[in-house]
Amino acid sequence: MTWRNWNSFLSLTGTGLWLTVGIFILLFAYVISHAIKKRIMSRFGTHDLVADLIDRRSNIVASINVALILGVLILSLISWAQPQSRGKTMNLKPRGLDILVALDFSKSMNVRDMHGSRLEHAKREMNKLIDSLGGDRVGLIAFAGTPMTYPLTEDYESAKMFWENLVPEDMPLGGTAIGRALASAKDLLIESRRSGDKRSQIIILLSDGEDLSGSPEKIASELNTQGIRVYTIGIGNTSGSLVPAVNEDGNTSGYMKYGEKYVTSSLDEKLLKKISELTGGKYFKASKDNFGTELVLKNIKDLKRTEGQKRKIEEKNEEFHWFIIPAIIFLIFNLLLLGDRELFKTREAQNEG
Repeated sequence: MTWRNWNSFLSLTGTGLWLTVGIFILLFAYVISHAIKKRIMSRFGTHDLVADLIDRRSNIVASINVALILGVLILSLISWAQPQSRGKTMNLKPRGLDILVALDFSKSMNVRDMHGSRLEHAKREMNKLIDSLGGDRVGLIAFAGTPMTYPLTEDYESAKMFWENLVPEDMPLGGTAIGRALASAKDLLIESRRSGDKRSQIIILLSDGEDLSGSPEKIASELNTQGIRVYTIGIGNTSGSLVPAVNEDGNTSGYMKYGEKYVTSSLDEKLLKKISELTGGKYFKASKDNFGTELVLKNIKDLKRTEGQKRKIEEKNEEFHWFIIPAIIFLIFNLLLLGDRELFKTREAQNEG
């Protein structure tokens, strides 16, 4: 048996103090009154003679009333201490993660070397990943030369709408700034910690890895000091592909040129691997048939499972009712006996009259 108010029960503060004091005062008063009464009665004769002259039933009822009042007070004190018995032990569901998905929206993501363009394939795979989450908060970052962010939420459908119709041509600044995207992700995750909800935090970065500005490796080191892992997925091929030119209507019209030369995009695996290694994450290379989503999910699940094993709780069963119910019954009996005693006195007075 344990006691929720055990410290208060021992120190006898508050309600417990007054109940305890009341019990001792009542006991003391009863003992003193009984001694005084016995001494007074001894003046009228021997104990047996006095006992024949007074009403034995009245004394018995009085003693029972005192005992009942003591029982009510003692049981109330025990009930106030809120006794509890040990219940079953439960494993809490694994605590959710904070997941930020940073998706490259540079024009090189228009290259059609996946099922559709790189971007179309990446959106489908990331939406599939988001749909498989449960209890996790997800935030999104669409980046090119500058990032656009969607804050952490558990409303997955609303989150997916953020980039549903977004295309590289909608980005305010062209290029690929992986460092700036990681810095924005870090700011969002650190800001979420202010709520006091401690969760494991990760970033899933999808890009062809051609960083044109910023310092992604420096930001990756900062993320590592914050305990934030980055899982990277490389999209594209290392040999290079021509980047399509997309007009205002969203239609492809030839290939992009820089001066007289066609613009090509090559997957920079070295940078993406470095980012993941610096943060304790992993790198995955996307292909048409295996985008890497399943491998990322497996690593996320392992991370959640490790977190969940540390969280066990033991339920407590409240047992105060086993004491408060008898206290109420004792109180009712006491009231009935008091009424019976008054009735007896009335009848005795009538007989004497």
